[in-house]
Amino acid sequence: MSLKKYYNRLGLSEAASSEDVRRQYRKLAMKYHPDRNPSESAQEEFLQITEAYEILTGKKKVIHSRGSNRTGSARPQQKERVREARKRHYEQVIREQQETEMYFKGLLKSRGWKVIKFSAVVGVILSLCLTLDLFLPHHFSKDRITHYALDVYSSGQAIDKRVSLVKTSKNEEYWIGELDFSFYGQYPDFYVQESWIFHDPTHLVSIQRGRFALYPVEYTYFSFVYLLIPIFLVPVFTWYYRRKTITFTILYYLSIYLSTGLMILFLVSNMHWLHFLTLGFV
Repeated sequence: MSLKKYYNRLGLSEAASSEDVRRQYRKLAMKYHPDRNPSESAQEEFLQITEAYEILTGKKKVIHSRGSNRTGSARPQQKERVREARKRHYEQVIREQQETEMYFKGLLKSRGWKVIKFSAVVGVILSLCLTLDLFLPHHFSKDRITHYALDVYSSGQAIDKRVSLVKTSKNEEYWIGELDFSFYGQYPDFYVQESWIFHDPTHLVSIQRGRFALYPVEYTYFSFVYLLIPIFLVPVFTWYYRRKTITFTILYYLSIYLSTGLMILFLVSNMHWLHFLTLGFV
C-alpha cells in the first residue's frame, strides 16, 4: 500500500528515513500544536500530521476509509480527536526525552568515557609540553649532508616555497626549505636544532664564513604544533562540556577517534614517549 499521501502531509518524499520523519514531525508539531496555535485549521493540520507520523513510524495502522466515514463508525468529535492527538504527542515527547537520557547516560558509563577522561589528562600535559617547547632552549647535534634531492617540491602553501629532501651521515632525512648550493656544496656540515622536550627538529644550522644560515625543517610534528595543541585539548573540553546535545556527541567521538588516536601516534613516533617521561633530558 502506498504511503505517499502520508509523506506528503509531512512535506517529505517517500525516500525519507524514519529519522527524517521524526525530525519533520517535531518541526510541524511546534507550528500546529493546539497549545501554540488554537485555530481550527491548525488543529485539523495537527491531527493530519500526527496521523501521518504514527502511520509512518508504525505506531498506528492504516485504516481504510469507506465513503465519508473514515473509521467505518461514527466519526469522533473534533475536540476529542485533538485531545487524543495532543496526548499522544506529549507521550512521544516524553518517550524521546527518556531515550535521549538513556543514550547520554550510556555514553557517560561506557569505556569510551573512561578513555576520554584519561586522554583529557594526557592531552593537557602534552599541550603544556608542546607550548613549553616553543620557548625552552634547544638541543643541538652535529651532522653532515651526504645526499640531497634533485627534485624540488612545493610545500602546498599559498606562496610557493621550495622544499627539498636531504640525507645525512647519521641516516637521518629532513625536508628543508630553500635548499641552496652553499649548504650542500660548500658547507655540508651543520647542526640540527631540536626542541627541548620532544627533540623535534626545527632548523638545520649551517656555519658559513662566520655567519649562521638557518634552514627550517618542514613536515615535522613541531611544524604543526599550533594544530596539535587544540586537538589534544578536545578531550578535556568534552569532559567539562557534558551536555545532552549533538555537539557533545560529536566531541565524544572526536575525542576517542581523533584526539586519542593522534596522541598515541604522536607518542610512539620518534621516541616521543621517552622524551615525554624524561621531560627532554633523554
